[in-house]
Amino acid sequence: MASNDELAEIDALFARADRDDDGQIDFTEFKALVRELDDAQITDGELRVGFVDTDTDGNGRINIDEFRAWWLAD
Repeated sequence: MASNDELAEIDALFARADRDDDGQIDFTEFKALVRELDDAQITDGELRVGFVDTDTDGNGRINIDEFRAWWLAD
């Protein structure tokens, strides 16, 4: 279980990624966040797989609960 401080950091990262402030992260926002955080050369295909895996309800967008689960996954 994440501490309140960890959750606050995750929520702030989510808010930074949610550039259009709609409460969800689309693929473009996800791609920008991952590339900002990881300087490795990640392909769009690899990013798409990660996005689909994170979008557990399959609606094409990542909500805060999905984002938290992804961030906290081992």
